[in-house]
Amino acid sequence: MIDDKMRTFIEVVECQSYTQAAAHLHITQPAVTQHIKALEEHYQQKFIDRTHKSFHLTKMGELLYHYAKTQMHNEKLFEKQLHDIRPSLIIGSTLSIADYYIPHMIAKKIILKNYHCEIVVANTQTLIQKLINGEVECAFVEGQFDTTLFDYHLLKKERFIAVASPYHPLAHQTITFEQLFPYPLFIREKGSGTRDILENYLHQTIYSLSSFSQLVEVGSLSMIKTMLMDTQAITFVYAGVVEKEIKNKQLIELHIDHFDIFRPMHFIYLQSHIHKKYYQQLFHMLTQ
Repeated sequence: MIDDKMRTFIEVVECQSYTQAAAHLHITQPAVTQHIKALEEHYQQKFIDRTHKSFHLTKMGELLYHYAKTQMHNEKLFEKQLHDIRPSLIIGSTLSIADYYIPHMIAKKIILKNYHCEIVVANTQTLIQKLINGEVECAFVEGQFDTTLFDYHLLKKERFIAVASPYHPLAHQTITFEQLFPYPLFIREKGSGTRDILENYLHQTIYSLSSFSQLVEVGSLSMIKTMLMDTQAITFVYAGVVEKEIKNKQLIELHIDHFDIFRPMHFIYLQSHIHKKYYQQLFHMLTQ
């Protein structure tokens, strides 16, 4: 059973206010203060820094928050097991992986095993938060994640490439990265794995996203691919996302000198999750 002090701590963190937490929990503000103080005395750590006017969670506070959220989620799963309630398997996936890498891999096996299943598609950043909150059980992601919080398995390594119309002025030649800047860039929303890869690459140079003549943020990969065919814009995606379009000569890969990026795609779940062994078995079953 989750200690009331842990529940109070979670509420304080999510409200970023002792007063609001007290109102939500229907207890007094001094009681909230005592709960937080008791936790800090027990663990001999400072979890919330109140020396500033704004709410500030310490590094140890972040660790406790992740731990407390996981334990609360595990308790709910345990209660379902006690009452013989069959839990739904909630799998997360980033857009690129969901649309182009795992459908054929998992569809038949999920049906064959008769899973009660929900698949949540979102960007990497959103999925990581959903995993921490217990809203998603496990996930296929392509971006960065904290390896001290999550266990992970490599799905595959994939090439990250620049793509454009076959009629683009830079098509069918070897170019420098700087030659791309005069052209519009179609890019995914903040928090997406593909955007992170491009931004991390640019951070290692003297350039940034603002170096491109125009940025157009689009949440749909299908829409990006269609718009590329009718414009002189470019985008950066995993090779598997445009495999069919390149084969059908609707799009081409732009050949950039000294641009050779491979990025891993992972299956992840919380290290402290009550069902972590089950997720290990699930990954091996899906990838056999």
